[in-house]
Amino acid sequence: MADLDAFVSESLDRPGIIEFLREAAAEMDPGARVLDAGSGEAPYAQLFAHCDYVTADWPHSMHPGAEQADVVASLDDLPLADASFDGVVSTQVLEHVEHPEAVLAELRRVLAPGGRLWLTAPFVGELHEEPFDFYRYTPYALRSLLQDAGFESVDVQPIGGYFTTLGQLLRNYGGITGSEGEGHGLGGRLVASAFWRIGPVLRRFDRLDKRRALPLGYKCRATARSPENRGA
Repeated sequence: MADLDAFVSESLDRPGIIEFLREAAAEMDPGARVLDAGSGEAPYAQLFAHCDYVTADWPHSMHPGAEQADVVASLDDLPLADASFDGVVSTQVLEHVEHPEAVLAELRRVLAPGGRLWLTAPFVGELHEEPFDFYRYTPYALRSLLQDAGFESVDVQPIGGYFTTLGQLLRNYGGITGSEGEGHGLGGRLVASAFWRIGPVLRRFDRLDKRRALPLGYKCRATARSPENRGA
């Protein structure tokens, strides 16, 4: 569990994401077939140890571990059979695909009718994994995209609140501004270090944020619509 704990500690949205995926894993029966779409290093694999867990990532992934994915292919053209999975998880991937409509339609295709999708996507965040950084999503965009792709019972909830977002932006100050590293002087490194420590403290004030209009991102649950309901 130590590696997963270290991964989660790297970003203030990850505690919310891991709790979301724990809930997803608890919903899956032993032996259920689950696809991790855009798996990267597959940090959440251990949560689905009771499942037939299949990883997929594309050839241009910036995560070295993606080269060992079970399926190496673009998420809009997966070499997988129709309706061959009971569940799909996809975390912090949708911002990196140029055509999200095509990817979501493909994830719907590989899900059996009634299969579940658990997806997270960012709303606030600096450019990263460039040049493959295309979008940030509102809850209304996510709901519309998922419904158009053939999903129903779509539920979209914020990950964190204003103070978590502020804390993460402070935490990432060095990387965002290019002010970290040996070439930027002691002062810049000290500021970056101080902001890194402040971030987790600010997260505690999220209870004051009643509106949740500026979260770091959103978590989405959805169900693959049965063919007879596609016009609904």
